[in-house]
Amino acid sequence: MKLSIASAIALCFSSHITATDLTSNPTDCIEPANYDADTDFFPEKFTPHETTDLLDISYHNTYKIITNRHVNKSYLLYQCGTEPPIDVIESGDFHLVLPIPHTGKLGVTETPQITPLEQLGLRREIVSYIGNPKLISSPCLNYMSQNDELHVIYYEEDPYNTTLTNEGIGSFVEENEDLVVLVGPYGDADGERNLAVAASQEMTAVATFDWLGMYAALYNLEGTANRIVSETEERYQCAADNSAIMTADMPEDEKPEVLWAQFFSGIGWSVADCPTWDSAYYCEYARHCGANIISRPEGVGFSQSYDGGKTLYWYLTDEEFLELGKHAKIWIYPSPNFEEIFEEKRELLNQFETVQKMEVYDNQGQGPFSWHEQRLGEYDVVALDFCTLVGTNNPETIHRRRWFRNFFIESVGNAGSCDVPGEIDEPYVPSEASCTPIGSADSATIAVEDKDDDSSSVVMGSCVSLFVALLATLL
Repeated sequence: MKLSIASAIALCFSSHITATDLTSNPTDCIEPANYDADTDFFPEKFTPHETTDLLDISYHNTYKIITNRHVNKSYLLYQCGTEPPIDVIESGDFHLVLPIPHTGKLGVTETPQITPLEQLGLRREIVSYIGNPKLISSPCLNYMSQNDELHVIYYEEDPYNTTLTNEGIGSFVEENEDLVVLVGPYGDADGERNLAVAASQEMTAVATFDWLGMYAALYNLEGTANRIVSETEERYQCAADNSAIMTADMPEDEKPEVLWAQFFSGIGWSVADCPTWDSAYYCEYARHCGANIISRPEGVGFSQSYDGGKTLYWYLTDEEFLELGKHAKIWIYPSPNFEEIFEEKRELLNQFETVQKMEVYDNQGQGPFSWHEQRLGEYDVVALDFCTLVGTNNPETIHRRRWFRNFFIESVGNAGSCDVPGEIDEPYVPSEASCTPIGSADSATIAVEDKDDDSSSVVMGSCVSLFVALLATLL
């Protein structure tokens, strides 16, 4: 009889969990009878930084509301197993009302949407890619695409036919009625099953990365998102702190200067413009690393508009560009076509110190498309790369550049391969994500993580001087 009483007591406690017992977000549907009426089902919450302007997530015990301020859309997510908050739904204007954790899978329309899902270990939740599959850099997603685990909606013979593409999306949604389609900041936010993402429209790297919390909210993975965001920001701040120490006694006019510019055929040279540190992501990285960006002088160059005059894009002629950048020490060319431009304008470019000393870097360290897919998801590594280039990183450690490739002495990199089947279900962790504070106990440790040797062909910038002797054969 004692055993049956004990069993009954254990059964009672196991079937009735109080509000104070829930310490993490549910990973599945719940049975409401097992919980108090006032249970907060989301003890792990994600709060965007104050500098994050376009994303808001509010929590209300059984449901949460995601708001995208860029497109003025809200989405209500309620804990699966609980009753949807009808009064809230009827009084609000919600584009989507979804039970969570989401089980209906996802369609993505832009490659930057891939990395956050991979970082959360949600790679298999992506069942459709809407766009040119050649632009995908993720080795595992490419594997899934090539092995019919990813439905691609793309019409190579007529890629810009939006009617055809929309018909393809519509058919796939009909077959997968619970699918959610992630669209970009200027995509079709009004689509019936569409959820808009505006990460790229934020002003800062930290704010852009905060959108990881939106993806996490769909799956009750706020705890995981909080950890990733915190660790990434810690490394980012570490790089800034090291750079501040390295430049503390350096006069402003002696700080490293970087030429950030590329050529648009038939138009002219597009040069960075940094009136404020948050004007563009490269302005932020320069400030972060104690460097200065060589900006287009006011009144120099010519402008063009592609939207009826709303936005002006400024360009320089060859002569203006030579005058501006010929004495720069480091040139970052944020495009894959420097070789083509170098062949076309060799006589002009041979007059630049950066060319003479082979200090020209493009963004091909991880291949031709990774810069636009993964960069936003590892802004800390990009910052470490930038600080290493300008010489304000921790001199007691070694950071192997991952993104910026020396055009003259380094090969175009690649994103590596997918170790199937296991890696498909593993979270994506960026290589070289390590920063050691100057003066710490571990400062003598080489902070290099060789995750995949064939994933990057870049070598240390300090080796550049060994190749200067080859310059005569290149010019």
